[in-house]
Amino acid sequence: MRLIEKILLAKTGDKKAMEEIIKSYTPFVVKSARCTFVKGYDIEDLIQIGQVAIIKAVNMFDVTKSSAFTGYVTNAIARSFYGLIRDNIKENSCCSLNSANEDGNQFIVAIPAEENIEEELLKKEEKLLLGKALDKLPKEDLELINWFYYENKTLEKYAQFKGICYRTAINRKRKVLKRLRLSFKD
Repeated sequence: MRLIEKILLAKTGDKKAMEEIIKSYTPFVVKSARCTFVKGYDIEDLIQIGQVAIIKAVNMFDVTKSSAFTGYVTNAIARSFYGLIRDNIKENSCCSLNSANEDGNQFIVAIPAEENIEEELLKKEEKLLLGKALDKLPKEDLELINWFYYENKTLEKYAQFKGICYRTAINRKRKVLKRLRLSFKD
């Protein structure tokens, strides 16, 4: 039996023809329902809404004007889901990031931040402490820190520049870092 004949029979009240039409478009309904989220509706509810849309489409389809029922019914199903979404979006509670989920947690908490504010604050605090600690260092120690950490020059070149033994430069650097660590603890 052709689809148009099934539609005509279903319009006259033939339940078997209506069931066959619903059965043939249910895979599309299921696929569309899986892609749709509406607060308070589960997949079975959405499938049922889609099947009701099929019944309405059968009853409203004019076979004399068009023979493209598939396009008509798929649009009707999509429109029914869009209408449901539109009706439920009007509720502010479903759209607020401060709304709570089933566990009682707000949605805003679940959104990952691109920056970690706590980590940034800790880094700023550490920089301030380091700056204060560096200000307390004698000029010669500060020169060594600048040479090695800020100018990225080697300790070997520092030892040559100062005319000291390389081992002395290593020990001096170690002592300076120990003083910095102690000033961090204060």
